[in-house]
Amino acid sequence: MLQTGNRIKVSVLVAARNEENNIERCLESLNELNFPKENIEIIIGDDNSDDLTEELVARFIWDKPQFKCIKITKQLAGLKGKANVLAQLAHEATGEYFFYCDADIAVQPIWITQMLAHFRRETGVVIGVTRMKHVHLLADLLSMEWLFALTATRFFSLFKIPITGMGNNMAVTREAYFAIGGYEKIGFSIVEDYTLFMGIVKQGFDFQMAYKREVISISEPMNTFHELLRQRKRWMQGVMDSYWLTRLSLFVSSLIVPILLLISIWLPINPLSSIIQYYILITGISLTAVLMLRQFDLWKAALLFWFYMVSIGLIMLVNYYLPSKTIWKGREY
Repeated sequence: MLQTGNRIKVSVLVAARNEENNIERCLESLNELNFPKENIEIIIGDDNSDDLTEELVARFIWDKPQFKCIKITKQLAGLKGKANVLAQLAHEATGEYFFYCDADIAVQPIWITQMLAHFRRETGVVIGVTRMKHVHLLADLLSMEWLFALTATRFFSLFKIPITGMGNNMAVTREAYFAIGGYEKIGFSIVEDYTLFMGIVKQGFDFQMAYKREVISISEPMNTFHELLRQRKRWMQGVMDSYWLTRLSLFVSSLIVPILLLISIWLPINPLSSIIQYYILITGISLTAVLMLRQFDLWKAALLFWFYMVSIGLIMLVNYYLPSKTIWKGREY
């Protein structure tokens, strides 16, 4: 049965700020969802954009009753940015399930049905899989970074160890969202997806991961190193607030080469041999992700990923500890 009482089945919530270059691609993919239109609503929250985002959305949805756009001009309960938008959209939503994707994401037509299949009676949140559009080597390495992290997340999820949520491909039940008081009770965080995920898990709800090709969403990649640094400044906030195992893995992966070199001073180990073994381990996991998710265009990126990982990890640590503001979507946090 697709409807429960007067409620529809699914509400898709999209926060958008200054997304004139991406929003139409996102809306096109949402319009192509293979799900009964009478049982889905798609609500876009325009976060007071100062570009053509609102105009483009209005033009696209005018003859599509399942879409709705709300202009967000006020702050709710001290919230800011994306968390503020999603908090207000949740009160507009009528679905039993809240699905989240970003404005620079394109979803697959079967996204909704495939994610719903992972919900059980006790499940509060389901995490999907995201990669970048295949446009250049940096994009492929970023895709590999996502798939590597999500493969690790999938592994730990088998033991019911929560690692993180993903605001660009995640679904929660209405019951779970309001059981924790929504974003108003969680409070502001620049990594709102992680705080929502952990809040639901800590409330006692089960979590599942939809680790399969059918739910993979495609994101627009960072195209410059400067853009990447700004994004990672924000992400590092989430890592430092996350599960201890996530923090430990970041420090180990970022500092593994100097750590091995230092250890070799006091212990009889061959640092070069250890580094080669570490490369084989990381590359093996990367290729496993490529094979399991059938993302075969990323095999070259999988072979190069170790070099990217040890480099970007160290850069992220240095960038995080530099005394500078986190800037995202034209706002300082």
